[in-house]
Amino acid sequence: MSFLPTISSLILPLRRLLGQTPAPTPTDRFIPTYKDVCHARALLRSLSLPTELVLQILDNAQYWPTHEYSAQIPRELRAETRHGRACVANMCYVTAIFENAVYEDIRRSGERCRIKSVEFDIISRDQGWTSENTQGTFETSSWTEVSIMRDTIGEPNRPPPLRLHGVPTNRPESFHEGLVDQRRGWELVKRPESASIGPQGGEGPFAWYLQGNCVAAGNREYHISWTEDGYGGNAGSGTGEGFVRELKDGDRILVWARAKYQGWQCHVDYVKITVRYGF
Repeated sequence: MSFLPTISSLILPLRRLLGQTPAPTPTDRFIPTYKDVCHARALLRSLSLPTELVLQILDNAQYWPTHEYSAQIPRELRAETRHGRACVANMCYVTAIFENAVYEDIRRSGERCRIKSVEFDIISRDQGWTSENTQGTFETSSWTEVSIMRDTIGEPNRPPPLRLHGVPTNRPESFHEGLVDQRRGWELVKRPESASIGPQGGEGPFAWYLQGNCVAAGNREYHISWTEDGYGGNAGSGTGEGFVRELKDGDRILVWARAKYQGWQCHVDYVKITVRYGF
């Protein structure tokens, strides 16, 4: 049916006619809250549509409660291969995607909630030069990747320790082993073996490939979107196979800057994570 892709544009005028929301200015970007989605469901049900069709319409429109996390990354947080280290990582961002007002509203309502999609907006670059004939390509050894950190004690709202003295962060695999060996009550979740991409070969399966840096191209903005059943993004992006389906209440998302082989660097200047919740 042709109205499915335009349901978002239909819902807002209906709500304004009912006096439920002010008209936004032209520069506003509408981000639906849980209350907005509840209103939309009620409006669609008022048309005598079955519940299954109502949910399908909202899913097709991706009209889901949404929360955004973002951070400017300090300049000194980069991954750089030097002093004989052939493979390095630097944890540049951590966020608790189940601890925000949007998710709390859904939790209090008693509805069963799950993650529908996770989008990443990254500004990053490599060292700015190459001795190989790969400039402008994504045949790179500089990339970003993401891990899922999970509580192993069974307390979803328990925060991780603020200090992780003695836990190595030079690679996701080493970080996971340090958490387990020191009995910190946290671990990194394994990705599917089939999700390994390019420079991740030979490493432990504790991170999903997010985005490769275009070789010697300077700062670029990258957008990557992972859903339960698919992905989208720029050239050089990862597929996120199994990532969204793996997320559980209490999980944290870790973003890593990565570099491999002598001379390579990864600089991450900005990270934004957009999480959409469904039912």
